[in-house]
Amino acid sequence: MRLILLALLLALSGCVSHQLDKYGNYNNVTLTAAESRQIATDIGQFIQQTRGARTIVNFNSDQSLFATTLSDTLRGIGVGIAQEQQVYPLLHYRVEALNANQFVVTVNIGPRHFSRIWALIGQSLVPLPTRTQFGELNDD
Repeated sequence: MRLILLALLLALSGCVSHQLDKYGNYNNVTLTAAESRQIATDIGQFIQQTRGARTIVNFNSDQSLFATTLSDTLRGIGVGIAQEQQVYPLLHYRVEALNANQFVVTVNIGPRHFSRIWALIGQSLVPLPTRTQFGELNDD
C-alpha cells in the first residue's frame, strides 16, 4: 500500500512541475529533434487528410523545439499558420508521458481533437496504429 501511495505521489509531483505555456500548449516529454520531426510530420499528415489542403490554423507557441518543429512542418506541407488571428481555429498540443517508454500526443483544433500514443521501443519511436478523434475535424 505504501508503494502505491509513493508511486502516486511521485506521479503527481511530476505533473505539477510542468505547466501549460502561456498559449495553452503542454509538454512534459523530452524529445530529440528527429523525434519532434517524426511526430510533427504525423500530425501534419493527419491534419491534411482530415481538413484538406487549404487549412489555416491559429497556432501560438513558446518557440520550444517541439513547437517550432510543428510550426515549420505544418508550413512545409502547406498548412497555413496564423498567429493571434481569431478567425482561424486555434491549435494547441499536449505531449504527456504515460510511463517511462510511452506518451500521448493530443492536438486540439478549435473544439475538436485527436490523439495518438507513441512508444519508445529500443532506440525507435513507434506510433500505435490507432488514433482517437473526437468531433469532425473538417467541420469548423
